[in-house]
Amino acid sequence: MPPLAQLNDISKRFGNTQALRGVSLDVEAGTVHAVVGENGAGKSTLGKVLAGLYAPDDGEILVDGQPTGRWSVNRAQDHGIVMIAQELSLVPQLTVAQNIFLGLERNVLGLLTGSLRARYDALESTVQFGLDPNVKVEQLKIAEQQKVEILRALARDARVLILDEPTSSLTGHETEQLHATVRSLVAGGTAVIYVSHFLDAVLEVS
Repeated sequence: MPPLAQLNDISKRFGNTQALRGVSLDVEAGTVHAVVGENGAGKSTLGKVLAGLYAPDDGEILVDGQPTGRWSVNRAQDHGIVMIAQELSLVPQLTVAQNIFLGLERNVLGLLTGSLRARYDALESTVQFGLDPNVKVEQLKIAEQQKVEILRALARDARVLILDEPTSSLTGHETEQLHATVRSLVAGGTAVIYVSHFLDAVLEVS
């Protein structure tokens, strides 16, 4: 079985700044891959290349052993590769469920009904976050909002989850909760790319 995703000799330049030079990475199912380095080392850039946010200047991306050709965010998501950035992309005024299924499902008066509720319950049974699907995201703590982002990615059948500096706004207890979530996802076969400059956090989870 080939890796879920492969980066081969990836290079990326921004003006005079060489952010990445000849970087290769095989992303295996059911594993945590830690990308570690100081600020400005190119960690987030690598994640954004794989997630389709940046086009590499050189090198190639393969998914399930096949070249991807022209790569984009939509194509990456179609292949189950999703990035959760430091700046969360949730809509604060919408509920947990509305954010998770935004663009995927219809809801009635902002509440989950019928098969929607069943799908939310299926997601919840997988990760057991304990979130109320009808609570507005603006009422949640940052750690809980991250869980909504993760559920949103899983609702799109994410196989590779890229977490960009996920603990930068979390307390110690919230970091422990996040790492427990990562372990649960990995146990279910999801690959996680964990981008961080906090070495203690990396050693704990990867």
